[in-house]
Amino acid sequence: MIKNILKITQKNQPFVRYYCNYYGQKNNNTPYSTDPVENQFEIKNRVTKYNEQYNKHKTIVPFYNKNSITTPTETGLYPRDSSVFIAPSASIIGNVNLGAGSSVWYNCVIKADKNYIHIGSYTNIQDGTIINEAPRPLSLNHNGSTIIGDFTTVGHSCILEACTVEENCLIGMGSTLETGSYVEANSILGSHSILPKDARVKSGELWAGRPAKFIRKLTEVEILDIHNQAFQYTLNGNDHSESLRLKDDSYIYADAEKQGIEVGFKGEYYSN
Repeated sequence: MIKNILKITQKNQPFVRYYCNYYGQKNNNTPYSTDPVENQFEIKNRVTKYNEQYNKHKTIVPFYNKNSITTPTETGLYPRDSSVFIAPSASIIGNVNLGAGSSVWYNCVIKADKNYIHIGSYTNIQDGTIINEAPRPLSLNHNGSTIIGDFTTVGHSCILEACTVEENCLIGMGSTLETGSYVEANSILGSHSILPKDARVKSGELWAGRPAKFIRKLTEVEILDIHNQAFQYTLNGNDHSESLRLKDDSYIYADAEKQGIEVGFKGEYYSN
């Protein structure tokens, strides 16, 4: 069973991997949806007067194309799948994609104001982590984006910038991945480690230290545990989403209406 799972996590991977081009080579790659995002203020006679766009104070912010010939158009990418959990107080800014079953926990900041950040399916970004891309290309093979694969765990208070982490990896809490660093599939970076610029963790290896260095090869059981831990966070995210009722409109607006206070946008586009 373990060997079968390892084969699944490694399928379709080329022998030579090139930084941010890696996910473009996958046959099943569907990085994000290009469907237009509904703008609540442009729909006439909407039944719900007060729809809290940034539900429960989480921040999901697109960027706008100021050079559009007509009206500014949204260029930021929203997470679209209902199975994604974004905690209140987390901020998702710009060109960020979150795969199905992924989770972003409390006080995280994920910001892509120049390039792109991809976070795979069933991957969790734990509390206080900061993920950025680079403002400009790092090399001919690296456009400065940050790519994180499926079934990967990024621990508490990590910093990732313009790096690549393939699927089924564990990044220990408090670790830093500097620009151009790379972690191949089925690997672990130990807690409070610093992976230097352009350093590369090979598949199936444990690295740790400041700067991080090779420690040993991982066992099959350890690699399977990475997968199981990531999936457990998907279940935890579902529990938090239901407990906080994040799919509902915030109670703040309902309470304000009862008190006769006008909250949010109200105008000719809404019927009484």
